[in-house]
Amino acid sequence: MKKILILILFLISSNIYSFETLLFKPLTANHLESRIGIFYQPSKQHLRLDIGHSLDLMELKNNENCKLRAGGDFFILSRLRSEGKFKFPVETSDFFFGLNLTGEIYNNYSFRIRVSHISSHLIDGYTTYNNIDKVASFIQEPFVYSREFVDLIFAYKMKYFRPYLGGTTIFSTIPKNINKFVPQIGFDVEYHLFSNFDIVVGYDAKLINVYEDAFNKNSISSISNSAQIGLKYKLSNNTGLSFNFYYYSGLSIHGMFYDIKENYIGYGIQFSY
Repeated sequence: MKKILILILFLISSNIYSFETLLFKPLTANHLESRIGIFYQPSKQHLRLDIGHSLDLMELKNNENCKLRAGGDFFILSRLRSEGKFKFPVETSDFFFGLNLTGEIYNNYSFRIRVSHISSHLIDGYTTYNNIDKVASFIQEPFVYSREFVDLIFAYKMKYFRPYLGGTTIFSTIPKNINKFVPQIGFDVEYHLFSNFDIVVGYDAKLINVYEDAFNKNSISSISNSAQIGLKYKLSNNTGLSFNFYYYSGLSIHGMFYDIKENYIGYGIQFSY
């Protein structure tokens, strides 16, 4: 086992800096993407904090017709509450990690398949304080939220426009009252304006069902709609800083509130690559 770990670390260390860009760029409006950024939701006084990164670790094939790489995705998706005076207690965090295989065929067709795990946790910022007993308690009791899944995305790359479709198959989940296949469709647009400025637009939609009882007689059906538009300043050929507006409607993106519908607009900044 130790030899296998040493081999994996060697392969990662020898390839981690060899790729200037990802073979498959993260989807702009999909919330389950590794990114570094922050979005403020003024109507709810909530803050979404994303911290993470995707890496292409190994090149499996590279010729004029086909490219294949293996990599990984690691990020934390957190919700904070604004308390004023630059104080933001953390209410919940979702931890995502997994491996991916990405490919590009004839420079126009691309795909990404990920095998991943995500779990969600309530944090001490999601509490109320009882002045009589002098103790803090959770507004909602924490529970186990954990999923293992495979998601596959196919995309068609044009000069400025990238439509895509795919879906997620969940093969292990707690709680269990959710559909095991989630279809997904969307698009990305990145258009050069002038100098180092680009406009970046994305839309992503998923169909999610949450069942209210064990016999699936009643369910909450929801199409999650995510949209993002931003102005990106390119710091280099591979990195940028963008100011974005974000819209979301559907079941909560945070696992601790997976059966609660939300609708909000936000704005914030994001470091992109």
